[in-house]
Amino acid sequence: MGYVAVKAGEEVIRRAEDLFEKRRVDGEDEPVSVEQVESQFSRLVGQVMSEGGLYAPKLAARAVKQAQGDAAEAAFLLRAYRSTLERYDDSLPSSPDAMFATRRVSPAYKDVPGGQILGATKDYTQRLLDFEFDESDPTDEWDLGDDEPESLRNVMEVLRDEGLVSDPDPVDDTDVTDTTREPVMFPAPRDAILQELARGETGAVTALAYSALRGYGQVHPTLGEVRVGSLPVEIEHPYTGESAEVTSVEVTESESVVPVYAKRDDPQFSFGYGLVFGRNERKAIGMTILDASIQLDGDEPAEDAEFVLDTVDGIDSFGFIEHLKLPHYVTFQSILDRIRAIRERKGLDPVDGGERTDGDGGGDTPSDREAPQAVSDDD
Repeated sequence: MGYVAVKAGEEVIRRAEDLFEKRRVDGEDEPVSVEQVESQFSRLVGQVMSEGGLYAPKLAARAVKQAQGDAAEAAFLLRAYRSTLERYDDSLPSSPDAMFATRRVSPAYKDVPGGQILGATKDYTQRLLDFEFDESDPTDEWDLGDDEPESLRNVMEVLRDEGLVSDPDPVDDTDVTDTTREPVMFPAPRDAILQELARGETGAVTALAYSALRGYGQVHPTLGEVRVGSLPVEIEHPYTGESAEVTSVEVTESESVVPVYAKRDDPQFSFGYGLVFGRNERKAIGMTILDASIQLDGDEPAEDAEFVLDTVDGIDSFGFIEHLKLPHYVTFQSILDRIRAIRERKGLDPVDGGERTDGDGGGDTPSDREAPQAVSDDD
C-alpha cells in the first residue's frame, strides 16, 4: 500500500494513544461504568453485538466505552476478540417459535393470532427533543403476574397453512455454512447470505434496503411481523444426549412477504427473513428486504449478492475507508510524478495550466525545477 515508517513513529503513536485515553475520561463528571453502558445504552450494545458477531453484552458494553461510543470501532474490537476464542461445540438449531416475545407487532394483520404486543416503543409518538428529560429512575412498578409466558404463533405460519408462501429450498441443519470459518463463495447459499447480513453494518443494511424501496429494485414488502424477545439456546447434553437449555439471548426477528405474480397458475408470496442480536428492528427489517431482493438475482444493486455482502460488512468497509488516513507518501509521489510528466509532455504551464510559451514569460519550466526526491523510510 506504499506505507513508510515515520521518524519517531512509535513514540508519537504512544502519545497519541495516551491522549485518546485522556480525552475519553476528560471532564469533571464521574466516568461511565461498563454496567451503566450495558443497561442504559442497550440498543447500542445490541448493535455492536450484532455487527461483531458475538453475543456478550458486558464485553460489548466495554467495547462501546473503550471506543467512546463509536459503534464501528466497538464492533471491530468485539469481532477481533471473538477471533481469539476457542469453540467447544455448536448449539442445537433454535426455533423462533420458542421465543418469549416482549414486543410483537404485525402490520399485515389487525387481529393477529396471539394479539399485538407493543412492548416498549416510541414508534407511535412524535420524535421531539425533550428538554425536560427526567434523569431519575422510573418509579412505576409493574405487576407481571405469575403466569407462564405463552409462545406466539408465527404470522407466516398462517399463510403457509393456506399454501400461500413459496419457501426457498430448505437448509440441512447438519450442513450449515459457517462464514466465520469458511470464505463466502459466489453464488452463495442462502444460509451464508443470511449470516453475512446478520453481521452487516446497520447503516449499510438500512441504506441498501432503502434503495430497493426507492425504485432501485423490485421489492416493496409487507411486514408479516416484527418480534423482539428472548430466544433460548440449547446444547446436546454430553452424557444424556438430551437437549439442555444453557442460556438465552435477546434477538430481533422480522419476516416480510412479497407477492410473486410470475406464477400465474399458482400466485404466491415470497418472503424475506431477518434475525439479529439485541433490539435492532431497523436492521432486521432491512435484512428481510435484502434477503428477498437477493433471491430475485436481478440487475439492481440490492439484488446482487456479491455487491451487497461486500458492501454491508462494516469491518471491511470501516477498515478500508479509515486506512486512507495512514501514510501513502510513496504512492502519492508516484502519482504526482506521473501527472507532472504528462503535463510537461503536453507543454502545459505549471502555474495557470495554459500552454507554455518560449521566452521570458516568467517562472520556471518543469525542466528547471528541482526533481522530486524519493521518500525513504527515514523521511
